[in-house]
Amino acid sequence: MADDDTTDDDTADGGGVTAVWDLAADTRAAAQARALTRRSLRRWRVTGPADIDDIVLIVDELVTNAVVHGTGPVHLALRLEATRAGVRLTGEIGDADPRAPGAPAGPPPVLDWSEAGRGLLLVACLATEFGARPAPPGKTVWFTRDLDPLDIPALTADAPAN
Repeated sequence: MADDDTTDDDTADGGGVTAVWDLAADTRAAAQARALTRRSLRRWRVTGPADIDDIVLIVDELVTNAVVHGTGPVHLALRLEATRAGVRLTGEIGDADPRAPGAPAGPPPVLDWSEAGRGLLLVACLATEFGARPAPPGKTVWFTRDLDPLDIPALTADAPAN
């Protein structure tokens, strides 16, 4: 179960805001991650529909990979921060399996309607950057997304709704 029962999962510092959850590695993890991501983006006043949809899709794909290919609980962390170029969201998805994901496969040479095997290709297309690093006992797969400059939010978290 996610730590989404608490309403104070956001932390703020001078450079940005962060939200962190641990999700059970089960069939509900991706849906929980999507809902938690949307909630945090809304609270952080990220308003660009393309940014929101793309970030939620990236999180969904990486959490799904952690559940299907990893072990143990799934750790999800999101951070929104100011950079010299604008505002950047960084996402980190961790699990207890130390094996790094393979490089994303390119598009198939012929029309292929299969639904599996496209997750990392989607992440590579939608993220500004992404990669993986060891995080004993497992790994963390991370991504960044530079937000649309026309939709740059204030770097504060709204007070939790009661």
